[in-house]
Amino acid sequence: MAKTPSNDRPGHQPDQSPSLGSSATGQKIDVALTGSARIHAGKVGLDGVLNTLKLSPECHTGDVVTVSAGGEVHNFAVLRRRWIVDATSNRLEITLDYPVRGR
Repeated sequence: MAKTPSNDRPGHQPDQSPSLGSSATGQKIDVALTGSARIHAGKVGLDGVLNTLKLSPECHTGDVVTVSAGGEVHNFAVLRRRWIVDATSNRLEITLDYPVRGR
């Protein structure tokens, strides 16, 4: 899990600043799950909810995504962002992890 930036310093090196995802605006964001997130989702019946989740390209590594279902709240962490590019298109994939660590 990423450490929270302090003293007005960004959490990334200058050559590793996060992309803002502006070219993905309006496109569907693919959501991937880590193994532990997939197991948790299956146990509590969130498979369908997570498959139709519509995240914004402004989601960044370290953000927490809270899903409310069945009267319960489930927190997932944005573990990574990945651009998938081919000759004709690109799309953003956001990977969610469970449980949220370091908070």
